[in-house]
Amino acid sequence: MVNNELIKQNIWKPEDEGDHYPSQKEWWCFETLFKTIDDGKKWNLKCSMDYRYEPVKDCFITYYLFNITDKKLEVEKALNDDFNKLSFKKGKLDIKYENFTITGLYPNYKIVIEDKKQDFKIDLDIKAKIPPHWSAENVTNGYLPIGLGYYRFGWILNSDLNGTLYLKGRNYSVKGIAYCEHAWGNWSYKNPFKDVSNIKKTVSIYGNLVNHWLKQHKPKIPDTIEFNSNNDPVGYDWFWGVSENNISVFFGNAMFWVSRGPSFGVLTVFKDNEFLDFFDVDFQYNKIAFIKKVDLDYPTDITVNGRLDDKKIKLRVWSELKANEYIYEFPNKGYYKAIIMCEMPAKMQGFYEDKENNLEINGDCKFVPQRQPTSIGYNSLKIDFLKPPKGLGLSFDFNSHFFKKRIFSSIQFAPKPRIKFNFRHLNDM
Repeated sequence: MVNNELIKQNIWKPEDEGDHYPSQKEWWCFETLFKTIDDGKKWNLKCSMDYRYEPVKDCFITYYLFNITDKKLEVEKALNDDFNKLSFKKGKLDIKYENFTITGLYPNYKIVIEDKKQDFKIDLDIKAKIPPHWSAENVTNGYLPIGLGYYRFGWILNSDLNGTLYLKGRNYSVKGIAYCEHAWGNWSYKNPFKDVSNIKKTVSIYGNLVNHWLKQHKPKIPDTIEFNSNNDPVGYDWFWGVSENNISVFFGNAMFWVSRGPSFGVLTVFKDNEFLDFFDVDFQYNKIAFIKKVDLDYPTDITVNGRLDDKKIKLRVWSELKANEYIYEFPNKGYYKAIIMCEMPAKMQGFYEDKENNLEINGDCKFVPQRQPTSIGYNSLKIDFLKPPKGLGLSFDFNSHFFKKRIFSSIQFAPKPRIKFNFRHLNDM
């Protein structure tokens, strides 16, 4: 697809790409997956800049460089700083913080980062291969709720990347793929239900999403459903990747305390010049990690299943190396104690099928769970349903670090009636 064809399909206006100050929060983020040409090593660079008003007016700067092949984090920067150190412009992507700049306008972008302390410099040219897309585009045109606030969220799932990397005395030429996102709006992470000034628009967004979600889902009793207090609605699970056969995928899930069962997000697939938004999605965690300091767990291995008319997709995504756990503790702790971002370069494997295709999906990706630990810590409830022809019954497994108790009970009506109950105290966590 030549640039003129891409531009014709571009739904973003220049004002969408530039700043929306004074929104309460706004960020620009790029994820990249590339190889150093001379040695074939795989890398992931995540870089983002944002401004925010909470808990004080400031900017937040992030970049991480993962050496995936050698399984280590080579470069790390994540800090809050003076709002006035960040510059941005309306009508185009042109943001700068010290020696870190992101510039451009669809379909061409440029990233330059220079960090003398970490002996690191990178210069990347990024050219979009596909059109931009708003999250839940056909339902809310990119507007998503969070607490009683909302934001607008859009992204480009597949771009070519070329450039140079300088790291610890060595220069490399690099080639790979990139993802770009932009979001802005009015909401609070620390007090998501405090501000009611946006409630009219937020309720409308919730209503449109719930109505569409119900239309997409057929009522059914699952085999298992799990709930977890750490899967609070202000957190999410997120992954992006491009398969070896050029299928782009994106998953963003607002969890509403569910840790296994139906997703309340969207799984987007781009193939054959078409976006497919799957709302009928269920998920389960295959492996988790635990941060004892804040009594919080998060997934490192996830499976998602999506259905849309005659189309099906199944993906497993798992971390290739230990997550980098960024923890920002709120200065004045209330119910929410912190924001935690768990950055993981990952692999994905699965399939997409419809009436005409049965395609494998394999490739590199990025997996990022975000969580906000609370004052009640880790608490979970697992419900298993025994259904015909195997029998009829259900079981409950309740595990609470807050109450320091674990309770298991089951009731079976068929083939043989039986009741089980087990109760035990947990050791101090």
